[in-house]
Amino acid sequence: MKSFRSRAGQSGSALLVTLVFLLLFAIMAGTVFRNSLTSVQAIGNMQWRSEAITAANDAIDRILSSADFATNALVVTQQVNAAPFQLDANGDGVNDISVSFPVVSLDGVARAGPRCLRAEPIPNKDLDPESARDSGCFASSLGSSSGIALETSDGGTAPTSQTLSLCANTEWSITVRAVDAVTNTSVDVVQGVGVRVPSTSVPTCE
Repeated sequence: MKSFRSRAGQSGSALLVTLVFLLLFAIMAGTVFRNSLTSVQAIGNMQWRSEAITAANDAIDRILSSADFATNALVVTQQVNAAPFQLDANGDGVNDISVSFPVVSLDGVARAGPRCLRAEPIPNKDLDPESARDSGCFASSLGSSSGIALETSDGGTAPTSQTLSLCANTEWSITVRAVDAVTNTSVDVVQGVGVRVPSTSVPTCE
């Protein structure tokens, strides 16, 4: 009778140990599965983000291919936001990503589109007569204030006067937003660029 009870107790202990090990294996398997799922999701998020950034950079390149954004920023903004740039990311024939100008706050002013940061007329003396790029900028107008000041003998400053050309250098900040309608990925890409414009088309900068 004692031998039977001893064997029954041993069997019960073995069953309990087996159940504990099965529980541990199940927990380990669940942990491995969750880690694998997290890795797959992270890789997917990186791929979606990369595709959105590619679409945004492509849109910026297309915007920069014309100087219209520097002379007609408002019109370009309206056109792009009315018909955003489109990209078929997965090749199924359906455009997944759209790129447009988001509203961005800069120096307390919130609006969409390219933002002019600085505009500076180019003096004739800074142009190269042998450069095809500079040849159309030369002017024979009278000297005007350049905004540059020199120190005087009494310790003060006085503006210099020099002939300004027909061109001006402008600096811009362009922010676009790429949105993937399938994955709900949204990425903002900011590009800084310098553009030479005619002096008659110098924009109002921030």
